[in-house]
Amino acid sequence: MDITSQVIQAINGWLQSLGQSVLGPALTAAGQLIFQTPAFDALAPVKQSWAIARDVADALFVLAFLLGGVLVMASGTFETEYSAKRLLPRLVLAAVLCNASLALCGALIRLDNALVTGLLGPDPSSSLWAQATAGLGRPDLGGQVVSSLLSLAAAILAVLLVAVYIVRDLILLLGTVLAPLALAAYSLPQTEELAELWWRIYAAGLLVQLGQAVLIAVGAQLVAHTEWLGASSALVSGLVLVTLLYLLLKMPFLAYRWAFRQPVRQNRIVQVIALAAKTVAA
Repeated sequence: MDITSQVIQAINGWLQSLGQSVLGPALTAAGQLIFQTPAFDALAPVKQSWAIARDVADALFVLAFLLGGVLVMASGTFETEYSAKRLLPRLVLAAVLCNASLALCGALIRLDNALVTGLLGPDPSSSLWAQATAGLGRPDLGGQVVSSLLSLAAAILAVLLVAVYIVRDLILLLGTVLAPLALAAYSLPQTEELAELWWRIYAAGLLVQLGQAVLIAVGAQLVAHTEWLGASSALVSGLVLVTLLYLLLKMPFLAYRWAFRQPVRQNRIVQVIALAAKTVAA
């Protein structure tokens, strides 16, 4: 065997070893994150932060009610009375949602987790997920080079999926804490867009988990039965698994694009947060 072949074999072995060493922990972490949303409403720091946001929102409600009363007493016109009739139900509903937002967020999270469990079973991370991704560790994926490339690609996608899910959980945590202020914005027509944006973001964060559960349930069947492609081999199964990981990674971005009604990177709120983060880091 010449030197070139030895070098190529050593590089392939190193790539395969690197992919396998990263792939296992990344898939395990992804399986733990994908199927379960933490109960943020039960965390003491979250409760304390939410209580502060609720107190601020309640103080703003007091000011809003006082201002509305002054406006109604200052003028007895029909337009003012009609405006009060329209705004008072909004203020009451916003106040109720604001003070009940922690319980509401907790109920939505529990419902989301229950739907995932109902679709995939009580422990999908150790059953369905492990079964679906087991083929990535097989050495007969089509040769050492192909096996190394597939393992490395899957490892990169799995690591990115873990990072995206951590960001998703952080968004839901912040959404739970800021729910009182966001829902309080519904009290006025001029600020109700903030409340609608909160609803879309929170719903996207929860529904993406449900959508990925359905995708994994279907993908696991496709991986186990690749005859639908007209070919059945370890290489085809590996490619299907890599495609499944890519779709799982792509789904959160599509969900948040729907929530923001534009690409995430073009959203002004995201740009301001990114700019602030860069300023702090600098």
